[in-house]
Amino acid sequence: MTSDTEKMLRGDETVGPQCIFIVEDEFLVAFEMADLLEDLGFNVVGPSVHLADAMEKARTAKIDAAFLDVNLGEDKTSKPVADILRERKIPFVFVTAYDRNEISFLMSDDQVLKKPITSERLLSTLRKAFPDLEKK
Repeated sequence: MTSDTEKMLRGDETVGPQCIFIVEDEFLVAFEMADLLEDLGFNVVGPSVHLADAMEKARTAKIDAAFLDVNLGEDKTSKPVADILRERKIPFVFVTAYDRNEISFLMSDDQVLKKPITSERLLSTLRKAFPDLEKK
């Protein structure tokens, strides 16, 4: 663990209680992300593992930011969820093992977190992609 991660986990740098939405069809990855974000003081919405549930939460839940797995299995992607979040002006990061150029629906300003995810990379992405979530 890096010193930044240790500081955040000790409470020297706190964030939250903003709500972070997780859409991820791999249960282990989803719950590891959720655990880390909760340890940092965030409220976690989800994780949603199915597209229909993710779309419903994207429409109705209190969400300040989101991490969206690109591929949700069965030829489904998180693009419809991203579209809803864009309409609501909620920032998000796509999470994927694919290279950026392999994802046809990405917009030029879409942020991508490459799998495998480490706690350090998740924290770094969180800070860069969602600077408004930092404690003022």
